Amino acid sequence: MARVFADTNVLFPFSLMDLMLALTEDAVHTLVWTERLLDEWERVIVRERRRSAPAASRITAAIREHFDDLRVDEVDYKHLLDRMEGPDADDRHHMAAAVAGRAGVLLTWNLADFPAPFLGRYGVTVSDPDTYLCALLDRAPAEVTAVLARMAAGKRRPPMTAYDVVAALGRAGVPAFARHARERLPGAEGGQPM
Repeated sequence: MARVFADTNVLFPFSLMDLMLALTEDAVHTLVWTERLLDEWERVIVRERRRSAPAASRITAAIREHFDDLRVDEVDYKHLLDRMEGPDADDRHHMAAAVAGRAGVLLTWNLADFPAPFLGRYGVTVSDPDTYLCALLDRAPAEVTAVLARMAAGKRRPPMTAYDVVAALGRAGVPAFARHARERLPGAEGGQPM
């Protein structure tokens, strides 16, 4: 099972964060995180008015509670910060946390800010979420489609089908994954049953 660290920008919109966490809940991959990542996410989502401060705080509190064993403590990566290379000094803590957290993949939309050859020396591959999710779907199609179905079953306001969840993910920036996932859902031509 892949260990993954996500740059803050991957956790927007919320549907993508929801998928990353659901994949972790169902042991399809393991998303490791830091306090700094959650603090940054909370600040940005409130600043951009996508969630109220109390709602954002509840979300990060739930992540801390349910995924505490996947937290990479600052003490475990702080010593690596000065060794990290890249154009954006603010992203070095993500790189160091990915290394310390033994993540095989660092997900980001800003590929240029995370030098793949450098991180490769630490065993970390840099990928955008769409490419990563397509590869994960190819490796574990039944597991990923089961996660999508479970996510849909949990949606109440508004109610959603797995196709609705996939469509929302396509709008969230992972269109190739959404297209391939839709083809694998039950009832789709060539789809696999869950």
